[in-house]
Amino acid sequence: MRAAAAGHEVAHPSDGRNRRLLAAARQRYAEDRLADAVSAGTRQVLVFGTALDTFIAHNPYRDVRVIRVTEHDGGIVPPPGDSESGGRATPKQLAEFVRFAPGFEPGDPVFAIRLDDPGRRGSGGTATDLGGGPTCPGATTTVLRLLASCQGGAEIVLEVPPTGVTSVARAVRDTGWVVQEDLSADTLASRYLDVAAGQDFSVEPRMVRARVAQ
Repeated sequence: MRAAAAGHEVAHPSDGRNRRLLAAARQRYAEDRLADAVSAGTRQVLVFGTALDTFIAHNPYRDVRVIRVTEHDGGIVPPPGDSESGGRATPKQLAEFVRFAPGFEPGDPVFAIRLDDPGRRGSGGTATDLGGGPTCPGATTTVLRLLASCQGGAEIVLEVPPTGVTSVARAVRDTGWVVQEDLSADTLASRYLDVAAGQDFSVEPRMVRARVAQ
């Protein structure tokens, strides 16, 4: 998928059209990395949020289980006072998550996708539930801790808003993950979109791909 800008029009990075194109580019990136994981043998994918509705409805991989996790406040949030702790999840926390996500097998390799639902963005276009934002403090850290505990190994693609870059980087490091790629919006635009050079996409999210350190 390459989305070409109409004619010679150059959209300002903050306008709705450019934002939608970049959101499509992030989803395409996530699906491309999933295709890589499936080729390597992964047969289950966890999708957090609702940003991949179309993909879930038309899953092209017959032998791949797609498990959606839509509620950030049930089954994945750690006990009070534990949201900032690093390391891996306890067996009890992992068992609770398995019950919360029917079909999930922590003993099998897992590919996870955590993209922001555009409907949850604030007026400035910044996600509020990633990186310990006000909507759900510590949710990203908790997801990373849980998946780091999977015996079969895990890989994740995360959408990270500018306000969450530092906290997500710390969470990735502290929970035993290794970053494989960290792509700016500019890089995603040049890879997937036909856009004019020199545009400022600094207000748009980054995409981070990471694996659990073995």
